[in-house]
Amino acid sequence: MAKRAKGPSPAALLAEITKGDVRPFYLLHGDEEYEREALVASMIEALVPTQTRDFNLDVLRAGRLEVLDFFQVYETYPMMAESRLIVLRDAEALTPDQCRGLERVLTTPVETSRLLVVGQKVDMRRKFFRELSRRGRALEFRPPYDNQVPQWIQRYAKRQGVLIEPAAVQLLSQYVGAKPRELVSEVEKLVSFVGVGQSITASAVEQVAGITRGASVFELADALGKGQGKLAQKLIHKFLSQGEEPTRAVAMVTRHFQLLLKAKGLMDQSLPRDKMAAELGVAPFFLPGYLEQAQRRSAAWLWAGLSALNEADWRLKSQGRRQEHLVLDLLVIKLCRKH
Repeated sequence: MAKRAKGPSPAALLAEITKGDVRPFYLLHGDEEYEREALVASMIEALVPTQTRDFNLDVLRAGRLEVLDFFQVYETYPMMAESRLIVLRDAEALTPDQCRGLERVLTTPVETSRLLVVGQKVDMRRKFFRELSRRGRALEFRPPYDNQVPQWIQRYAKRQGVLIEPAAVQLLSQYVGAKPRELVSEVEKLVSFVGVGQSITASAVEQVAGITRGASVFELADALGKGQGKLAQKLIHKFLSQGEEPTRAVAMVTRHFQLLLKAKGLMDQSLPRDKMAAELGVAPFFLPGYLEQAQRRSAAWLWAGLSALNEADWRLKSQGRRQEHLVLDLLVIKLCRKH
């Protein structure tokens, strides 16, 4: 799950509301818009009955917000219901003056009104946001880390009612990485490709996502493991041409090498294939590839590779963009040496 600030998970927050533990204020913020917006929709469903929604739901936007108009809406009593909900969107665009004007809602809340504030990155140093968090519930939504992408895809697919096989999830996460907007776009293209109600397979991902993405971390690690320096250089530079950050490319290969080391240890335990895949955290579809790569190189070579990757990461972060191609080329040379 994507890393969030302190606070309940979306599921726990919805469970609270369902049990009747409803707070006067909610703040949902952060750059990960898809899970954030899914929670907004679920909260509206839970807090405002469908039959009275036209009377008891108001959506306001920061860019056009007049503080006096806000309070006129906020202080209106609900119709044919116990409470009403005010959703204030684009919270990151609230000016300091608007925030100061809105602070009154925190000291004199209306018992029959709930306030849901939604935005991207907000300045939690401002009293309005800080007190919203303290007096109500606040959740921050951040983009997933690389190792959280498969779970993100699975959650998104489940919410959309899309069937997607585990191998397809793994392959899509390798092709796209931690880019929610692009992941959503790829899933939509895949649904159009396989047809509504049909399962998305690894083959479909390869055909659809693979057309526009010429490199995957598995292919790069495979080239490095085989000592194919020219191919590895071509693939790592293709990562850069696809808009990847050099440090992310290095981090992806580092994680792959760590998985190969773990795979070598698991092979010594004679575990069943499905249990090995579960221990590695990869789809069974990909397990033979990991085992083949793990067998090809010694543990000493993999540890040396991790050391070279760590050095490259340090150089990329300390020497700036002008040196990134040189650093990556030297990395490939080191990793393709025969030991």
